[in-house]
Amino acid sequence: MVGFGANRRGGRLPSLLFVALLVVIAILAFNCWNASSRQALLREELAELQSQAKRTEVARGRLERRNSDLLGKVDSHKKQLEQKEADYSQLSSQLQARDGQVKKCEDSKMKLQNNVSYQMADIHRLKEQLAELRQEFIRQEDQLHEYKKNNTYLTRRLEYDSLQCGQQIKELTMLHEENMKKLREELTQEQKATQKLQSSKDTEVSPNNSDQAIPKTVPEAEDNAVKNEQPSDHDGKGKEQIKAGGDAGMPEIEDNDPAKAEDTPTALKKPLISAPRGEIHQPVLHLPTEQPQPPNLAPG
Repeated sequence: MVGFGANRRGGRLPSLLFVALLVVIAILAFNCWNASSRQALLREELAELQSQAKRTEVARGRLERRNSDLLGKVDSHKKQLEQKEADYSQLSSQLQARDGQVKKCEDSKMKLQNNVSYQMADIHRLKEQLAELRQEFIRQEDQLHEYKKNNTYLTRRLEYDSLQCGQQIKELTMLHEENMKKLREELTQEQKATQKLQSSKDTEVSPNNSDQAIPKTVPEAEDNAVKNEQPSDHDGKGKEQIKAGGDAGMPEIEDNDPAKAEDTPTALKKPLISAPRGEIHQPVLHLPTEQPQPPNLAPG
């Protein structure tokens, strides 16, 4: 159909094509102009971008140089920081060591203070003990002085008592010897009397009984003689004991008790109260009751 109609509309076709071509050309021209203008703008932008790129390259170079410088500085700072950290660690270790030394010093100081306090307490206690010992020493000196006085008094009293006892012993021995003599005389007289009585009885007794009576009377006479001689033996033994002991009944010199020294004269006076059958009276010696004053002795 187009083919059939084209033949009919052949007169209008060139004008429409021409108009369409003009429109296309106009559009193409506009597009070219627009493209050229855009290309110019793009070239300007490219130039500007190239200039910016150059500037950025220059800035980049500067920045790289600066970055390298900064990296060098950072490395140096790192090294310095590491050195500072090493120094800090060393100083911290030294500080810890110093702290340990300070703590040890404080502990030793506390120990020394405690030791000083203990030593001061010990010194105070020793001073008190020294004062007590001085007082005790003074008291012991006083006691020693008193003991010396008592010793001198007791030695003199002992000498006096020993003299008195010696005199009494001599008197008692003399009295005992006299009594023994009298007893022996009486014994001989009694033996003679018994012999006379026995002889008179023998004459009266028959001859058969005389043989049996004689051996009986003889032992009886011997027993009486032995009984009468026994006190003399005991007295002799006591006399020997008194002579052997020396100061028999006297207190020893080492005994410092004055009460014992005062008891001895009474013990020696007792035998003098009851006199024996000899009827010989002996004067009684009385010791002085007052204590002799001891001489003043210098304190030892």
